[in-house]
Amino acid sequence: METLFDYLKWMGDFPIAATGLREADALVLGVLSYFDLTPLFQQEDETHTLRECLQLIESDQVRVMVNPKGQDYVGFLRLAAESERFGRLELSHYVDVLLNDPPVQFAAVCFRDDTDLNFLVYRGTDQSLAGWEEDFMISFTRTRAQTQAQAYANAFVEPGRRNFLIGHSKGGNEALFAAANLRDQKWDAVEHVYILDGPGLCPEVADMSGMARVNEKATHILPVFSVVGKLFAAELDDTRIVQSSASGFQQHSLITWGIDHGKLAAAEENDPTSRWLNAAVDGWIGNVEQADRATLVEDLFEALAAGGADSLDDLAAGGLSGLEPVLKRMKLSSDTTRKLLGELPKYAVKQTIETLRSKFTPEEKAEAPEAPELVKA
Repeated sequence: METLFDYLKWMGDFPIAATGLREADALVLGVLSYFDLTPLFQQEDETHTLRECLQLIESDQVRVMVNPKGQDYVGFLRLAAESERFGRLELSHYVDVLLNDPPVQFAAVCFRDDTDLNFLVYRGTDQSLAGWEEDFMISFTRTRAQTQAQAYANAFVEPGRRNFLIGHSKGGNEALFAAANLRDQKWDAVEHVYILDGPGLCPEVADMSGMARVNEKATHILPVFSVVGKLFAAELDDTRIVQSSASGFQQHSLITWGIDHGKLAAAEENDPTSRWLNAAVDGWIGNVEQADRATLVEDLFEALAAGGADSLDDLAAGGLSGLEPVLKRMKLSSDTTRKLLGELPKYAVKQTIETLRSKFTPEEKAEAPEAPELVKA
């Protein structure tokens, strides 16, 4: 199976305008959104080509906003920046916001060519606790990042251009939210939306009336092992499954997704273990009231930050000693939080039984016990 690196080598000499946008191009732009471009954008309304990012590489100023885990993100940026396909793209309207209280993690950038193409790309979750807390918050409220994503699209989708909204993970949720809530004139100027393993909109929170129009020009792409992209899954007609060179949760990383002769390396269905996880989590969330979800998230992230950590990297660096303040704070959590965390294993057991029963013959099902009914939390 080929990789996005291979795709850059094969298609690098051909501008996007000459071949048309390919789904693999959306993946490449999604990967590029994970670089901190702040050193290039020191003044308002600055523009730079992707090729100018080579300066950041040479001066060792490149910072990747996710944990690469052995994946060569910097090499990927270099290859893209040196190519004709991506290197000449003009970057503008770079936004990178990170606040702890209230939690906000939002980043986006526009990629434009010298024709009429305009790509608005939303970054997914970085390593910050604020970003992860916002991920959980979509289950009970409209987040500030979603609101900023909508404002960003209303500001920078340009009538008269071919506009694309692209986002991975949390960024996919933001692209979806923006698309569903764009002003009509702006929405008419959007050609397509690419949601790359991103969560859908929580129907108890979001206005879902815009989903019908989004469905007409949106694509949701998921790896074989998908958990994040299945949360509140957007039921889009054009949903694809792609192979990955990684295993388990690591398949969430865009840079691991497979290519087959310039197209996505398609797969037939999601991994059974990920489907089991999706069903267990869906069952659990579906039985938790919104107010209780808010209490759980507040308690959980107060505990994670109890030792002074601001990021997942801080937590990992703290080792076992760093766990002590987290565990102490968790002991002070509300009764609601302790009850909900205690309920989660029960849904895992219930889903395991239901999964096993699905493999039984009709005769075996008649003799096997039913999955236990669980009391609403």
